[in-house]
Amino acid sequence: MKNNHRYYTYMKYLRKMDSRGFTLMELLIVMVILSILVAIATGSYASSSRRGRDNRRKNDLRSLATALEAYYNYKGVYPTGSGGIMMGCGALDAQACSWGGVFRDQYNTLYMVLIPKDPITSQTYYYVSPSGTNYKAYAKLENTKDAGDWVDQNGYVNTNCSQSSMVECTYGVASGDTSP
Repeated sequence: MKNNHRYYTYMKYLRKMDSRGFTLMELLIVMVILSILVAIATGSYASSSRRGRDNRRKNDLRSLATALEAYYNYKGVYPTGSGGIMMGCGALDAQACSWGGVFRDQYNTLYMVLIPKDPITSQTYYYVSPSGTNYKAYAKLENTKDAGDWVDQNGYVNTNCSQSSMVECTYGVASGDTSP
């Protein structure tokens, strides 16, 4: 009989433990902690995505500069530009080269398999070469503090890195005898 009493006391204890749930305060604390962790992770991801796109823009412009130097070494001039578009592709080197297209001259010489295109479609690179003796290529960085000390946060004057509105470019590369 003594063992039965212990058994019933133990079962009563277990039933009492099963019916006990989380208090409202415990649930609120867990939800606040989870919210803080999600906010930190989201901010980190967005920031690293912006940095990654900016690094891609910079590397793309450096690759374009290498292709333009190869063009110059072969032709003796840089391709001219018109309205932010490079004119150095196709027949007589007079066709516009499209961003995201192939950079070939009239003799089918390949300078760049894919002319870089901005990762965000509303922005475009800006290219200027008035006389064929120099070039300037620009991009709009998302992180304005990453542009460098030689350009202010508003960007380069008279450049347009947006198709929809006037947005000045914040990063540029140029031929050796000129600055962006």
